[in-house]
Amino acid sequence: MDKLVDGLEFIGDHRKVDNGGAGIMAVCVEFIGQFGLGDVFSVAHYHVQNGDMMQDPEMEFIRAADGRYYPRSFLQAPYPERRTIEMRDGRIFASPRAQADQAAFAGTWMRNIKQQQGL
Repeated sequence: MDKLVDGLEFIGDHRKVDNGGAGIMAVCVEFIGQFGLGDVFSVAHYHVQNGDMMQDPEMEFIRAADGRYYPRSFLQAPYPERRTIEMRDGRIFASPRAQADQAAFAGTWMRNIKQQQGL
């Protein structure tokens, strides 16, 4: 994650990482906001379906004060459901299973991105 968000210092900063060559989807990364627990980044693959950009998938991550990244949400288009870890007043509200599922997926996805993009 540190390599993906490198240089994104202000809300709205974004970058596209496209080192994978033919058949490998680019990775789009954006600094989307600040939350009580830290900075929030979006990481996504996109494809076009019927002229619309579709997330394949998109995840939001919070970079906490300890420097670690925690998944906040997961969206896979065209499914309308966004699975979100809610945080209020510095406390996390999520089922342990939902958090574990997002963390497991994120770990696998980040390893794949690292390999595919040569990071």
